[in-house]
Amino acid sequence: MRYLSNAAEEFNPIVLLTSLSILVSMTVVIVGWPDATTATLSSLNETIITNGSWFYLWLVFLSFVFLLYVILGPWGRITLGSSDEKPEYSYPEYLAMMFTAGLSSGGLEYWGPVEPLVQYQTPPPFFGSGLTGWEQITGGLQYAIFHYGTSAWSVYLVFGVLISYFVYRKDMPVRPAVILAPFLGTDNIDGWMGKAVDTLSVVVAVSGITVSFGLGIDQFLSGLSYNWGLQTGGLGETVLILLVTSLFLVSVLLGIQKGIRRLADLNVVLLVFLTVAFLVFGPLSFLLNVGTGAIQGYITDFVGMSLFFDPNAVGWLSSWTVFFWAWWLTFAPMIGVFMARISRGRTLRQVVVAGIMGSFALTVPWYTATGGSSLWLQTTGQADLLGIYSEFGLAGVSFGVFDQILPFADVFSVVLLLLVLSFLITTLDSATLSFSIIATGGEKSPTAFNRVIWGVILSALTVALSLAGGISILRSFTVVVGLPAAGLCTIALFGAIVQLERDFPVLVGERKYAGTTIVSKVNSALPNREANTKESDD
Repeated sequence: MRYLSNAAEEFNPIVLLTSLSILVSMTVVIVGWPDATTATLSSLNETIITNGSWFYLWLVFLSFVFLLYVILGPWGRITLGSSDEKPEYSYPEYLAMMFTAGLSSGGLEYWGPVEPLVQYQTPPPFFGSGLTGWEQITGGLQYAIFHYGTSAWSVYLVFGVLISYFVYRKDMPVRPAVILAPFLGTDNIDGWMGKAVDTLSVVVAVSGITVSFGLGIDQFLSGLSYNWGLQTGGLGETVLILLVTSLFLVSVLLGIQKGIRRLADLNVVLLVFLTVAFLVFGPLSFLLNVGTGAIQGYITDFVGMSLFFDPNAVGWLSSWTVFFWAWWLTFAPMIGVFMARISRGRTLRQVVVAGIMGSFALTVPWYTATGGSSLWLQTTGQADLLGIYSEFGLAGVSFGVFDQILPFADVFSVVLLLLVLSFLITTLDSATLSFSIIATGGEKSPTAFNRVIWGVILSALTVALSLAGGISILRSFTVVVGLPAAGLCTIALFGAIVQLERDFPVLVGERKYAGTTIVSKVNSALPNREANTKESDD
């Protein structure tokens, strides 16, 4: 009883009860009135995409520009902690945890084999109507990589950079509310505005994670159906969700070092293993050629794709780019908190490079190997993957690709199912850690009981929505709930620029803050400032 009492005392009751009330109310509405909810969300989606796509597009693009400056500029040398701080995790471990927490279940392993094929079948409006042949093939892979590339990680890292900076440089709690500190001051984030930011961060993140959880469950069950003809129905969904929850509980009890870290390592190992298998047994020359073409197009068309909008392409944008950007934004505060929790002792440059460059280095080979193989099978007539898509849905295509490309396809399919399961557990593990940190007001090591509570909540919501057919509804809801998340990201982006420039000015001339003269970039070379700024070389 004393253990439960201590765990209960950790909670911030306002954040916990308010967020739970909103989430339960939202679920009741979706489950109770699915048709009316669908119609309302459809109307809101169209309004937001037509009138607000520019906001999503510019926000994600400017976030990338800011982070590129952190990598290349002097701010990247700022250490999160004292100048001699030692990182808690090795860089490979750190990269693995960040990568798997950021991509979550229902993500890379779900879209990798299928999105390039869908983008090939119906070329993105950005390319116009004249895309054919090889350009159509590379264009399909190019856009798929774009949706899971550096832009996605930019919104995560905006939160990660700012929250980490205040936690380890200003000794503040690990809370999304610290994004207000550059504007309100470090002593003024415990009021209603700070609690509102924390609550909103939990609500939007749970919405995004429930979609991811549902997609992961869908892919796992599609694999059972495609490979072994097992039809599980609603009962199978419920049993699988409960199984994942049980395995998640084991991971929680093991802690970060033995739980999340080892699962993250397993995710990376399985992903690399499957990628190499496709490169070995697949059409290697084709894959290298199509991958090269896609990367070349990604680089040259990056700005154009980032800011593309066409009033005649509202439906496509709501299904792809703006949907993905909204989805990433719902995760961003939660992932930012998780990044802060594991980033002590790192420089800002190391944090950003791990998120953008390190993850991109894993994403591109996976998309090239699996998505490229899908394109090769379809365009050469080796397999009718679009037919599999029609019969088994998006989630079934990946198993069709495995069946055609890899020897012992059943064995490799089991490996993919294990990867999906591991991603699902990692999603719950990292998400509940972040939610517990937020709900306890910034406690860096919340009790296992608090994390278990959030895991049960997420699982219960997913079961309810799955049985009611609500996952597709919640997917539509993502664009809507992404709007307030985009507002939070805007505050975080400008707050990061304001705070870093205030403490270490490099963008403006001489100014005074709180009576302290801060000299310009020209008069404050980094070697002469290291003692004061606690910067270090990477």
